[in-house]
Amino acid sequence: EADLTKAPEDLTRLETTRRAVAQALESAGIKAGDLGTVESHDCFTIAGVLATEAVGLAKPGEGPDFILAGETSRSGRVPFNTTGGLIGWGHPTGATGVHQAVTLWEQLTGQAGGCQIPMTPERPYGLSINMGGDDKTVVAIVFRKG
Repeated sequence: EADLTKAPEDLTRLETTRRAVAQALESAGIKAGDLGTVESHDCFTIAGVLATEAVGLAKPGEGPDFILAGETSRSGRVPFNTTGGLIGWGHPTGATGVHQAVTLWEQLTGQAGGCQIPMTPERPYGLSINMGGDDKTVVAIVFRKG
């Protein structure tokens, strides 16, 4: 739905990401609070911050406080980018989605080694968010621990 030729209405909101995540969560029959981990497209630090808001875990404008409170750390309520995210592993543009899927698979199957987070039966879901063109194209996928 996003027009690639137009600037976003509000640079502080990832609206396409918000819609893609909402659709993925609805398709999976879950809510943001059911997520155990998220792999977000943090091509720039601000994208990771805004993703907490687009997912619906933090209210608009409260993403920084959500992160600073430790909610996205490996021991936080919803760990984000448990292996360092795009910034941590060099933003391999063409391989981003595959890396996110592998990271989530490792977390959900208990094979993430030193990056492993606890996955509880109450929140057995992982979410990947892969973006292109500054929130112009977004793919959001919910993974479930099997």
